[in-house]
Amino acid sequence: MLGDPLMTARGCIAVITLLSLSACGATGEFDLAAVNPFKVEGEAEQSPDADTSTEYKLMDLIASSSAAVNVDIGFEAAVRAAIETDPAVLAAKSEAEARRAAIKSTAAGKDFNYSATVLGGVEDVTDEIAGVAAILKASRVVFDGGQIDAKIAAETFAAQAAEARVAQIENERGARLAYAWIELERYRALQGLIDSRLGVLDPLLSQLEKVALSGMGDAGQVAAAQRTVSMIRVTQTDVAEKLAQATVAFKNNFGSTPQKTAYGHARVSRAVPKSSPAKLAETAPGLLAEFYGYRAAEANVTAVKSLDNYSVAFEAKAQKPFGNSDYSSDESIGLVLTKKFYTGEQLTSRIESAEAAAKAQADKVRSSYREGERAVLSARQMIDSMDKAIELARSNAQITRDEIEYLRKQLVIGGSTLDSVLSAEARLYDAEAKEISFIAESRKAEVTILATTGKLTAAVGLQ
Repeated sequence: MLGDPLMTARGCIAVITLLSLSACGATGEFDLAAVNPFKVEGEAEQSPDADTSTEYKLMDLIASSSAAVNVDIGFEAAVRAAIETDPAVLAAKSEAEARRAAIKSTAAGKDFNYSATVLGGVEDVTDEIAGVAAILKASRVVFDGGQIDAKIAAETFAAQAAEARVAQIENERGARLAYAWIELERYRALQGLIDSRLGVLDPLLSQLEKVALSGMGDAGQVAAAQRTVSMIRVTQTDVAEKLAQATVAFKNNFGSTPQKTAYGHARVSRAVPKSSPAKLAETAPGLLAEFYGYRAAEANVTAVKSLDNYSVAFEAKAQKPFGNSDYSSDESIGLVLTKKFYTGEQLTSRIESAEAAAKAQADKVRSSYREGERAVLSARQMIDSMDKAIELARSNAQITRDEIEYLRKQLVIGGSTLDSVLSAEARLYDAEAKEISFIAESRKAEVTILATTGKLTAAVGLQ
């Protein structure tokens, strides 16, 4: 019985079946938990001696995500350090590196490719023939209709797009950092301004409280003065809240707040280009990223279309049997021509998909250029408007100071009221606060121009 070939084959099948069932468990059900990629750690029992030191944990990845920059080393140096350690920038650089590596991988398709295959087992169950055979193969593409060249071009343009994206993200992160610094200084200045105003008003407020308690003053004037004081207090609370928010935003970006370093307005302002918005928009990293993406999509169309061509490869092959193998020894060398005559609608649909992707990318280029030009134009208009508004606010502040000086003199002799003095002080704060805010908006517009045109990183010394 043991020598019967049929029984031998049946025995092999029975053994294979038995092993398969035993691998699935006693119940014969497939163990999904063994291959579940979403299984949460801890759901299954683990050996106490299991080594998990090389596993990436979520907490390990996010432990160092918080910003930690010494902002008192100087504005430019602090912004550079924050940009260089930003996770989004690091991720973009890694993506660019991966794209550059992909070029080498694709270009390797033009070189000789070597492979070795070893076959071992039962070649004929009926005749009980078993053995081992080795196959060595070397091949190199001679002609493929330009497919590999098109793929290399696509990968090259994709790498250039990734590098432009790095510059875009660096400038965007730099703008966010500069905005946070400007906002912090804005509300610090407003806080100092209202504190100084209240310091000047404290004697008047004390006088108002005495008049209100005595009941000797005009009730209408006292009520009006109290409303003015209440408005000032509300403004103080609002400024304090916004300063707290600006402080939190700054710490999120840098890790700490500056004690002695100020925003580098002079250097940033000098770096703002004077060319036309249309010319400046052409240098935007975002536009270049979309443009290189379009070139990559075009090259991909060429690569897909080349699939319809024939290909020629030089190939050398050697086959050698060992033991009792029934394979015959075989050596061959020559050219191999390959041509697919029919693939249904697969190739047509792939070409249509690639062309649609290229068209969409072309539209992204136009959209990016339009947005960049509009951003630069709007920022320039903002700067011009803020310059005029700053001058007007300064003029109003000076007029109000002169008015306050006159009203204070009149108050001593009874020619003005306490409410008129308080109202004038409130107007003075409003004029000076507007000047501070106008300056902040103008500086943010300068940052917008530099970030949009990709020149902000150079302005802070990051090349």
